[in-house]
Amino acid sequence: MMLAIVAVCNCIPAIAQNAYADNDSTDVDTVDVIVQPEYDGGMSKLYDYVTENFIYPDDCERRHVSGTVEVKFTIEKSGDVSAVSILKGIDETIDEELVRIFRAMPAWIPATRNGEPVRYIVSMPITLKLSRVNKNGFR
Repeated sequence: MMLAIVAVCNCIPAIAQNAYADNDSTDVDTVDVIVQPEYDGGMSKLYDYVTENFIYPDDCERRHVSGTVEVKFTIEKSGDVSAVSILKGIDETIDEELVRIFRAMPAWIPATRNGEPVRYIVSMPITLKLSRVNKNGFR
């Protein structure tokens, strides 16, 4: 069987944004410019990393377990991945495997706030689907 993985990144800043104008004055507070973190090589390289490193648990493969797991983690100022947790899981062994590979993930390009690196919380749904394929790669 073949594993298909789909990931969508929902990034949540671990810092507050301040962008508003006082209705009674012409003064405008400064706007924080926040650039989201990025996996080195972009989302396609992130998909490659997850697909190449995910080891589908045998029991889950036999039971055809598939679905979407919501993974939450923090990208540190250094770009390192920390605080990996599962917000919504589908099977304990699959959830543990995703935590394992996210903890081992190479550093990201960190988020920045006004040009300075900042911690950033990421919530990412990972969809796992098993596909039956023959030895030639066809269904």
